[in-house]
Amino acid sequence: MSALMTSPAWALFETNKQLAATASITLEDAVKHALSAVPGKAVEAEIGKEDGRTVYEVEIIDSSNKTQKVYVDAQSGQTKVDR
Repeated sequence: MSALMTSPAWALFETNKQLAATASITLEDAVKHALSAVPGKAVEAEIGKEDGRTVYEVEIIDSSNKTQKVYVDAQSGQTKVDR
């Protein structure tokens, strides 16, 4: 997984570094939480704001080859699957 985390798709954009600095969980942990909720292959992840909360949005290709978006709260690690 660490090789995946170093690819450009996993890099945080400069504008999101402030959000990441306030997060209690790392991007890598957010991806792990997302994959626990929806098994598959994580293909993209980013941090942003949703409903006033800082969240990671993780895009996963599931076993049915469908794209699923999983939102992971950057403070608690709680997941929400967008189905």
